[in-house]
Amino acid sequence: MADLTLYTNPMSRGRIARLMLEELGQRYATRVLAYGAEMRTPEYLALNPMAKVPTVTHGDVVVTECAAICTYLADAFPEAGLAPAPGSPDRGAYLR
Repeated sequence: MADLTLYTNPMSRGRIARLMLEELGQRYATRVLAYGAEMRTPEYLALNPMAKVPTVTHGDVVVTECAAICTYLADAFPEAGLAPAPGSPDRGAYLR
């Protein structure tokens, strides 16, 4: 089982999170959820109470919303070189 899991739907903004995961070069699992009831199961609502995708889990960490997912992943895997380091003078422009 991969330490990273992407919960997504092919017709969602989950594609953005998938591209970020691919850029990292890390193994990850994908869980495709259907809109509606499948996103409202108690198990998924425990991860994302808004019942939306994408959601990424990394061990015990749960991150939702594309911008937050991309920022989290870039910071969690700095060796991929996808974002300036926290504290870098370039960080403000990156976050803008």
